[in-house]
Amino acid sequence: MPVFDYLNDITLRAYVRLQVFATTEPVRLRAALTSTVMILAFAFPSITAGVAERIGYVGAAVLPILMGESARSKVSPSDPSDEE
Repeated sequence: MPVFDYLNDITLRAYVRLQVFATTEPVRLRAALTSTVMILAFAFPSITAGVAERIGYVGAAVLPILMGESARSKVSPSDPSDEE
């Protein structure tokens, strides 16, 4: 079934690209996820602010854990004593 093989290949490539993007651009990924949740909340009014807020909290907490220390260091403020 070449169609399923092609769809599987596309899915795997998209997943790898998302992982690379999340590792290199964690702030942009968080902003994109937040915007997506806001658009969904606007498009589907049944999604309450509480649900959207919880999704945002989970995204903000889970992304640094999944992406590791390198992603955290990119979004954390630098220590002024390190610059001297």
